[in-house]
Parts: sequence; C-alpha cells; structure tokens
Amino acid sequence: MRPSQRLAIGAIVMVAAAGGYAAGRSIFRPVGRVSQPIAFNHRKHVEELQMECSVCHEFYQTAQHSGLPGLATCLGCHDEKDPKQPELRKLQQIAAAGTDDVFRKLFRIPDHTFYSHRRHVTIGKIPCETCHGEIARTTAPPQSAMVRITMNFCIDCHRSKGVPTDCTRCHR
Repeated sequence: MRPSQRLAIGAIVMVAAAGGYAAGRSIFRPVGRVSQPIAFNHRKHVEELQMECSVCHEFYQTAQHSGLPGLATCLGCHDEKDPKQPELRKLQQIAAAGTDDVFRKLFRIPDHTFYSHRRHVTIGKIPCETCHGEIARTTAPPQSAMVRITMNFCIDCHRSKGVPTDCTRCHR
C-alpha cells in the first residue's frame, strides 16, 4: 500500500472516530434543560427542616437508583388540610391530572452502564455532594445537573479511592 493510501485511510479513521465521539456525547446527554413541575426548595427541606435525603429519595442507600419522590411522598407532608401552602395547589393540580409526575430526571445513565447508589453511598461512603454538587443548598430546582458526570469523572474518583477501574465493573 502506498503512503498516500495509508494517509487517506488514517484520515478516514480519525474523522470516523471524532464523529463517533461527538455523537456519543450528544446521545447520552439530556436534551436541553429540564423543567421541573414543582419549584422544590432543597435548602428549606434539608437545612431548615433537617430532613434526611432518604425521606424523599427513599432508595438512595439501598438500591441501584435513588428514586425520585412521587406525589404520595409530597402529600405525606403537605397536608391537604392547610390550603395556605402554595406548594399544595400545584400538587393538587398534578393529582387532578391523574399523574405522579412531580419531578423529572436530570441524570441519564446509558443502558450499557451499571451504577448503584447503594454501592457508592452505603458501601463507598461517598457524600451526595460529590456527584450532585450543592443541590442541598438550592432554593429552586436546577435545570441541569450541577456536576457533569463523565467516564473520566468516575475513573478519576475510582483511582483516587483505590477502586478498580476495569471496564466490566461498570459496563455490562
């Protein structure tokens, strides 16, 4: 094979790799900004009311996914007997619509990636702030994740904690 042919093949491979990389970053990133149905104030619930994360994210210590709170979770505290609560009106609208759509996901984990909140939070003792940033101090829901989670982010964390980084740990 002539040098010019090898150069052309190399250029094609590089362009294809760059295109695949760009496509992968676009596919696995949430589309645009996420608008939450409820203007949830984390600061009020976490700092002022001293609520634990597990009150709303009931599976964060025990399961693969932390779980987003549903309508029943919110109504457990926001009693229908107190019509002065502005949050209650929105919750009642959601209930009347026959949906449980109180919150929408900010994080998208690719299907080929295995991630367990239990493994990271309970066993690894990683604080929520590591991956979720200062979410507990926000007074309104962010429209996108406060920390950009990438494979390099995870690998850097694994290396800093002496956790293996072989591919099959996270990719199935």
